[in-house]
Formats: sequence, structure tokens, C-alpha cells
Amino acid sequence: MPSIAVPSRINRKPFLPAGAVTGIGSLPHTSVASAITSVAEFSPEVPFWPQLPRISEREAAIGQGLGVLADLIEPRNEGYGYQVKAGRVEPVLDALHRSTGELTSANAAGFGAFEEGYSSGMFASASAVKGQIEGPITLSAYLFHRGQPFLSDPALFAAVAFHVSQMICWQIDRLKSVGLPVLLFVDEPALSLEVPCANSVPEEMRLNALAVTLEDARTRGAYAGLHCCAARPFERMYCVKPDIISFDAHEGLDLFFADWRALDFVQQGGTVAYGIVPTRPGLSAVDSASIFIRWLKAASLAGDPNKFAQNAMVTATCGLGMLDPSSVAVSFGVAQNISKLIRSLAGGPHP
Repeated sequence: MPSIAVPSRINRKPFLPAGAVTGIGSLPHTSVASAITSVAEFSPEVPFWPQLPRISEREAAIGQGLGVLADLIEPRNEGYGYQVKAGRVEPVLDALHRSTGELTSANAAGFGAFEEGYSSGMFASASAVKGQIEGPITLSAYLFHRGQPFLSDPALFAAVAFHVSQMICWQIDRLKSVGLPVLLFVDEPALSLEVPCANSVPEEMRLNALAVTLEDARTRGAYAGLHCCAARPFERMYCVKPDIISFDAHEGLDLFFADWRALDFVQQGGTVAYGIVPTRPGLSAVDSASIFIRWLKAASLAGDPNKFAQNAMVTATCGLGMLDPSSVAVSFGVAQNISKLIRSLAGGPHP
């Protein structure tokens, strides 16, 4: 693994997780007002602005991240992702380099509604607020020019990485106005991709770009989170030095606790957002105790479970955007029950 610069130490408002619940980002609502109400009801301690992919493709994670290019790209006819329209690559590069990072009502209706909800007192019990955006590696893997992803060209990849940093900084500047700690999560499912050929952007460049986006979040005064619900690329996650690691703990819990770097990460004060609530329908309150017991056994075998509890957050494995809306209450209900058990172990107060 390439060496990444040690993150800077920035004065930030203290955030003590101790089992706090939050959302990954997406919700299945088609009403912005209903989504904000759900966040206030089910994630009151660490509310997040909701991404709403059922409203439009522009609200989906990739479409949202590429919103600044909306008039210059189009869905690919074959395969996944988007492609640059014929003859438009120079305007695409110009738009990325001139990006302010602003999210608008056209591709992130939940952001403005979240700000309005906070101003109206909907999140009075919040101890922190959370934002999220797709990372440079994943966005570059989903954007194509002449049949090749931006991830295969250093100049194209660098332009996307700059745009992502702008989106991160824009969000943080808006969110920190509420006066609470800001958690900014970068979503990188493509972090697990292997370098497919010699012409691809080398791994060191990918990881350095991601490390820079996380450092930008820190420099702006936020806690930098890194979420990856794909195959568990723990080595790469630790390499870019996030403040918070978020992963699919339903699948990867034992692998995490068996990794010496995980133990060191927590020992050094890192926060872990365990995506331990399966993102699927059919959950019940009965699942909460069995999920917690599984987590407790794994944590106890790895070290001091109280320490792990103090540095833990609880989430679903992934966003809830593709579930039935009725699943939102059930998923967060299970997460809240697990949170109470972890919080009791950590010795923290219940919200």
C-alpha cells in the first residue's frame, strides 16, 4: 500500500458516538417533506440530509454527484453509468474545474429541506449532523468518455476529484452553521476495484485523491467518514486515514475484528459506523438482541468491548432508497434497539 500523509489536527466540536444511530443517506420516499419527517423521527441524534433516488435519477448517488454535468452527459446505452456526449469532453472538464460544489433542488432536494427543518426546530435533540457524497473513485468509475471510464485517465480523474472536494467543502460550510459537529461521509463502493490494466490511474493516485478529499473535510472542521459497503477493502480504508470507517458489518464483522489495523484504529480514537442492520425487508425487533449479541461476542474476542462501544455508531448496511417506505421505521427501530444496548455498555446517556 502507498504511504498517505498523516491527517492534520483541526479543532472541532467534540463528538462522542457511544452507539449513536444515523442513516447512510438514501431513503425511499417520493415526498421531500415525508423524508425530512422520517429523519427527525428515526434519526434524531445524528440527523442526515436524505438522498431521494425515487424522485429522479438525478437524486441517485451517481446522478447527484455528476449534477454539474447534467447537460453534458447522458446514460450509456450499454452497461452502467453515464457517458460524455459526443464532442463535449472539453466543456465537461471546464465544468468540473469551475465547480463550486453546490447541491441544488434539481438534484438534492433533501438538502435544502433539511436546512429548513433544522431552522424550524425539527432536530432539537441532535448532537451532530451528517452529510454525504459519492467519492472520486466511484464517480470516475461511472463516467465514461469514448468507452473508457474517467478512472483510466489521470487528467479526467483529477478533474472529478477536484469537483468532489468542492462538493464536500460546500456541504460542510452549510452544515456547520447549525453549530453542531459535522460528520461528512464519502461513499466509495468502487474502493474495492482492482487496477484492471496498465492504462488505468494507478492505485497510489486513487488513494491520494481520496485522502485529499477526507483531509479537505477535516480542514473545513468536519469529521471525515469513509463508507464502503462493497467487499471489505479495510487495508485501503485505513490507508487514507478517515476519522470514521463505515462498512457492511452484517457481512464483514468478523473480518473487521480479526484485522489488527481495526484494533489500532479504534485504540487511536477512530469511530466505527457498523452497518450491522441488514438492508432488507422482513426485519423485526427480535433481530436487535441477536445482532447485538453477535457484535458483543466479536468485540469481546478482539479486545475491550466497552472501548469498542464508546467508539461505535449503528447504521444499516447500505442506503434504504430501494426498500418499501414502510421498511424505514423497522430498520431504524432495530438500529435504535441495538444502540441502546451498545450505549449501556459504553456507559453513555440515552438520548
